[in-house]
Amino acid sequence: MALRPIMAMPFPGIAKPDLGERPSLEWVAPTDLMVDETYQRNLSRRSIALITKMVSGFAWNRMKPPIVVRIGGEMHVIDGQHTAVATATLGIESIPVFVVRAEEMGERARAFVGHNSDRITVSPLDIYRALVASADESALECEAVLKRAGVQLRIINQSTAIAEGDTMAVGTIRALIERRGPMQARRILTVLVKAKKAPISAHEIKAVEYLMCTYAMAVDPEALSIIIRADGDSGMISAHATVRVRKISLWKVLVERWSKFLNDPASLQNTA
Repeated sequence: MALRPIMAMPFPGIAKPDLGERPSLEWVAPTDLMVDETYQRNLSRRSIALITKMVSGFAWNRMKPPIVVRIGGEMHVIDGQHTAVATATLGIESIPVFVVRAEEMGERARAFVGHNSDRITVSPLDIYRALVASADESALECEAVLKRAGVQLRIINQSTAIAEGDTMAVGTIRALIERRGPMQARRILTVLVKAKKAPISAHEIKAVEYLMCTYAMAVDPEALSIIIRADGDSGMISAHATVRVRKISLWKVLVERWSKFLNDPASLQNTA
């Protein structure tokens, strides 16, 4: 277990803001909470899907208390209406809420914007790592496939030193394992590792999956790795240009390109 203590950070030149009144924690019935639709959206199809997921997987250790403000004798939700609806749906009698001061409508709207914008979205890779740490069966299976294929999951940006076999496509790989099973998924990823792809993209994974699992002809994995490696960066540039002209998915362009070279390897020498 790697523990990191919370420590203050130095920010010279930034004055300490007015913190306002401290919030209080109260337990209330979720059905007693109100939503001000002046500045909060009504429940969309996406909201319904999120609430359905929250209802089916609710646990106290996953819950974030809603942020509310007391207006007269009512409590208005500033952030957390989905949680409130989910707990009401489950028949939970009371939930904890943080009660803050925001007496003016504009102040409440600004608080709503702050709660929904001043946050860092957890990446799929962070979620995957948490699943591995929790010994989730499917995540551990994925971890084993990655290790055997020689693939490393990493956050990749402009300052990252990328190595062969690096990828961010954790969602694509987990879906691949679910569709094809761990053994076939490993074979597909190994093709791209042997092709020395750095990084491995989701489109490349989908293209190799199609060629090895759906394509009309049997494909030799070793031959496919050689073709992909030989096609190189110039081939990917050409593929992106084709996407812009034909308005189709990159993985489909790669399938067309690589299948052509598999059927006629000599044509690779004459293609940019």
